Amino acid sequence: MDDLDVAAQPHCPDCRVVMRPQEGGDECPACGRRIEWPHVEHPGDGDGIVDL
Repeated sequence: MDDLDVAAQPHCPDCRVVMRPQEGGDECPACGRRIEWPHVEHPGDGDGIVDL
């Protein structure tokens, strides 16, 4: 693991432990604090038409 890997995961605001992704959010393995990810709609695959 390098410095970029460590920076990619959020840290718990309570105990500063690296949070782990769990279904729909990030969870702290030490204290159990959870941060939910916002719901995002998939933009779709498009219709293949490009306006120039």
